Amino acid sequence: MFDFSLSPALAWAIVGLVLLIAELATVSFILCFIGLGALIVAATTWIGLTSSFSGQLIVFSVSSLSLLFLLRKTAKELFAGHADVPPDYAGQKVKVVKPIPAGGEGTVIYRGSDWFAFSDMDRTIPEGTTVQIESIEGIRIKVKPVE
Repeated sequence: MFDFSLSPALAWAIVGLVLLIAELATVSFILCFIGLGALIVAATTWIGLTSSFSGQLIVFSVSSLSLLFLLRKTAKELFAGHADVPPDYAGQKVKVVKPIPAGGEGTVIYRGSDWFAFSDMDRTIPEGTTVQIESIEGIRIKVKPVE
């Protein structure tokens, strides 16, 4: 039969690699730092610095949390892109198909579909008016008249 034993260093390395691969699926920028912490423990266990399980857990906790708090913001900025890029709908011009009363909702046509629309205007925006999209909030579009 097979005599398969898993060394603690190899177990930590496998856990670390699994977490790094799982990070690719989630892109949460949390699992990668926990995975790196597990790889650090694998390295310290392999070279003999952490032979006890409690020592391994301490190194794992400290390294994972340190990496998470020190590098997560930088990693998100580096890999997740920039939030200051305007969305593709911003500034699009659409037609009002049902009047938008002050403080109420009307309807506009956007990308071939009817959307609920509202405005901060203190007057009614009549049917047939061209308006500009400011934002999309759930299933409603915030618009303003084209100047």
